[in-house]
Amino acid sequence: MKRKLIFAFLIFLGITLNFYAQNSEGKLDDFSRIAIVPYVASQVENIPLSAKNNLQSKMAQMLTANGIAGSTNYNSQFIITPNVSVLSKNVVGAAPPKVAIVLEVAFYIGDGVTGVKFGSTAINVKGVGQNENKAYIAAFRNIKSNNKEVKNLINAAKKRILAYYNDGCDFIMKEAGSMANQNKFDQALYNLTSVPAVSKDCFNKAQEQIAIIYKQKMNRDCDVLLTMATNAWNAGQNYDSAEKAGFYLNQIEPDSKCYSKVKSLASDIQKGVRRNSDREWDFLENQQNNLAEIEKNRLITSREIALAYANNQPERIYNIQGWW
Repeated sequence: MKRKLIFAFLIFLGITLNFYAQNSEGKLDDFSRIAIVPYVASQVENIPLSAKNNLQSKMAQMLTANGIAGSTNYNSQFIITPNVSVLSKNVVGAAPPKVAIVLEVAFYIGDGVTGVKFGSTAINVKGVGQNENKAYIAAFRNIKSNNKEVKNLINAAKKRILAYYNDGCDFIMKEAGSMANQNKFDQALYNLTSVPAVSKDCFNKAQEQIAIIYKQKMNRDCDVLLTMATNAWNAGQNYDSAEKAGFYLNQIEPDSKCYSKVKSLASDIQKGVRRNSDREWDFLENQQNNLAEIEKNRLITSREIALAYANNQPERIYNIQGWW
């Protein structure tokens, strides 16, 4: 079921983003725009945890304000990361005293996988709070999303990232094909769906390869699941073993290369259940109902599937050595 939903989403995503790309870049959502992830590295020391979270949210706001897919949950290879220096810190006032700080916040954008830094800028901000934590949060809140230096940094990064897709598209396609040949289908599909629609030619190539690689994944899954279903049925050849076999059979796409064997096994199981336990097993009817439900709900669930697919990717280990 999950794989069928993902495939429905991939097809719908391709159609939707192609429409957006041809009509208005300003209307593009996070899956069609260039993506940069806000990332606060462990090297940024002496900042309270809640203040770090606030700074990460602030960077996401900055990215979104400048036309970037800046979700903190989207696992992009491109990152914006800060370094914070305390220029001054004083206790002011009397009852109760407050903490006043002046910070230099430097922002760096680059490829967090290869370690290539695209550029950086730094701004000074002030914050006052009842304690140090609140003073940091107040300072980070004073960072303006439309800050001129930050805007220039992001715009320059956009050009570098767009060039990455435009100039390196053949490599991206080749790498995805190599992953598929190693049965790393999910990783290949994820990389291909990460190509932004603003890189029109590369995006179109990616959409074509998504269909090819998903077909390869679907056929391999069919072979694996069919074997598991056969073993489950042969283990008992009764109603319980039929239900276990059905669990695997229901995950197989009807368009899979081995689906004629799926129907043959299902027919054998139906006859075997009827003969050995005098009961009915209605796998084929149930599967048709499942397909009808998928078709009915795919437009409603496509966005949720997209977010789940992105959020379930392994967390990247970013390489920012030497950025500051």
